[in-house]
Amino acid sequence: MLLDFLIGVLLMNSLPHFVLGITKTRFLGMFGYKPIANIWYSVVQFILAMVLFHVQHGIETILTNGIFLGAACTCLLFLIFGKTILKFYLKK
Repeated sequence: MLLDFLIGVLLMNSLPHFVLGITKTRFLGMFGYKPIANIWYSVVQFILAMVLFHVQHGIETILTNGIFLGAACTCLLFLIFGKTILKFYLKK
């Protein structure tokens, strides 16, 4: 269950970093503030999530597995705090 949660977190956290990277928005990621750094951070998270999913469940079960709890939690946190964080970084 914990590994499933981690897979969901990685998968869903890759989405905002990718969007912020391609919109050239300055946002802190693991590799820095630059847009290209956020895009690479997003790609690394996505690949890591897929590898962990394959190790845990096998890639053929991707549509039938309940990894959505972790994904939903990360998405909810981004929806709650994303706008505030974005406003903070856009001021600088």
